[in-house]
Amino acid sequence: MPRTKLLNQLADMIDAVDRPHPVRVGIDGPGASGKTTLAADLISHLQQRNRPVIHASVDGFHNPPSPQQT
Repeated sequence: MPRTKLLNQLADMIDAVDRPHPVRVGIDGPGASGKTTLAADLISHLQQRNRPVIHASVDGFHNPPSPQQT
């Protein structure tokens, strides 16, 4: 499937959600799979439809392991 068609389909599905609160969309996947790129492209498609978007990225957030007690 061409990327533009996929992005349009995703934007259609998100745009069809009608809630009394902001719609939240999460994009998950393994490292280096293109999550940030997909999010940026999807944001662009949604903004072209005059849909307000806030992008909150957790790239670079790592929950370090608990320190071991010695």
